[in-house]
Amino acid sequence: MCCGTGAGMGVLKSVCRAGITGVDFSAGMLAQARSAHPDATWVQADARALPFTGGFSLAVSFGALGHFLPAERPALFTDVHRALRPGGIFALPIGAPPPLTSTAHWAALGFDLAMRVRNTVWRPPFVMYYRTNPLPAVRDDLTAAGFTVTTVALTALGQRRDGNPRCRLVLAQRPR
Repeated sequence: MCCGTGAGMGVLKSVCRAGITGVDFSAGMLAQARSAHPDATWVQADARALPFTGGFSLAVSFGALGHFLPAERPALFTDVHRALRPGGIFALPIGAPPPLTSTAHWAALGFDLAMRVRNTVWRPPFVMYYRTNPLPAVRDDLTAAGFTVTTVALTALGQRRDGNPRCRLVLAQRPR
């Protein structure tokens, strides 16, 4: 979901036994993905209106949630749920929020504020926010869409000073 240029295809090819389908809204991104990975299937579609029903064992999103407003998550997750077969998994990484005293916190806050101002005065809006998808809210929205949600610490991506992981892999399973 929201495959962009297909940068995640190498990872998916190493874990998928059947064909891989990438979905993105942008024809330009899909053209690059198609050129880099001609053996995959590419579909131009809005992730908020996925044209699939029950056909996939795995759906992934590598950091695309920032392109959706929090109010759009329930419908988005409902569509992903519908696209998965029973027992299918939706996997997505969620970064831990940076500590309030960190430069990263203030940089993300500044970016989000600048995007809000930009989208107030410039049309069409470009949705990209870093602080709108905290793990508890994402977990609640996935659960409301019918998923069973677990998380796995991605320790290879490092730990914060408080010992918590910098990132978790959210695994949302459609019940069998």
